[in-house]
Amino acid sequence: MNKEALLLYNPCCGQREVLLNLDYITSRVQDMGYNLKVYRSKFAGSIERYIIDKVDYLNLDMMIVSGGDGTVNECVNGMMKKKLNIPLAILPLGTANDFAHTLGIPSKLPLALDLIADNYLKHVDVGKANDKFFINVCSMGAFSTISQSTNVNIKNQFGKLAYYVKGLDAINHYEAMNLEVMTTKESFSNKFFLVLVFNGKGAGGFMKLANEADVCDGLFDIVCFKDIYFYDIPPLFFKVLQGEHLNNPNVIYFKTNNLSIKNGSIDKSYGTDIDGEHGPSLPLDISVVSNVLSIYTPRHMSHTS
Repeated sequence: MNKEALLLYNPCCGQREVLLNLDYITSRVQDMGYNLKVYRSKFAGSIERYIIDKVDYLNLDMMIVSGGDGTVNECVNGMMKKKLNIPLAILPLGTANDFAHTLGIPSKLPLALDLIADNYLKHVDVGKANDKFFINVCSMGAFSTISQSTNVNIKNQFGKLAYYVKGLDAINHYEAMNLEVMTTKESFSNKFFLVLVFNGKGAGGFMKLANEADVCDGLFDIVCFKDIYFYDIPPLFFKVLQGEHLNNPNVIYFKTNNLSIKNGSIDKSYGTDIDGEHGPSLPLDISVVSNVLSIYTPRHMSHTS
């Protein structure tokens, strides 16, 4: 008897590669012994809504999501809120695919599908910021809203380069944030230009931002960049590219399984981002949900992140 699988895809992601390969994906999954049902994202948030309203885990053996980090985020939010404990396959066909990169999931579609056939599942953590879940990163400050504000057609045409160009503009116009970052053990009150709460290792294609992160350790890697003079940004940026920034005096770095972030300014508001999409408003209460999601990954990633 065949098993049941559901493919959720975003037709606007990346180079729209999924649209050219729907028949190939269907054929591969069917050959693995699955009946495949397909849902096409209609608008931002529709995948999450579809899972919550329409998906019955009793009649589903596997979920497949095709897209970037934002699309994966929608899928994960739907699964977490519906309490779906079924295997998830990620086809990383978006712009950055940071979380898939952390897990070692190949960017080439045939190789990503091979992981389903190999049937190795890694049990990973999920973050929760107020009432929203995130799989890769929760951030605020300069650069944090680049993915949200970059036109989808520009992203499709130029890929990660669109983020980098947008990032240069963000450097010129960033405003320092007066924040209080607290855990059960310590707290920091400071002016920051970027705060990142990582489950994965990178964001926006910069994969060494939290190069010590482990998606299975029940901990976040917190990377806080203090407000610095404009001329100090280029050398710090170079350290980021090399993955050598975590010991920099202008960076606060630590691990924790929970934290709160509060706005220290009465007359300012700061936007947040989760996995490249609009995040909840401050204050944030952020916690880890440990080893809650089962994802197909390469076997060689079994003891690393």
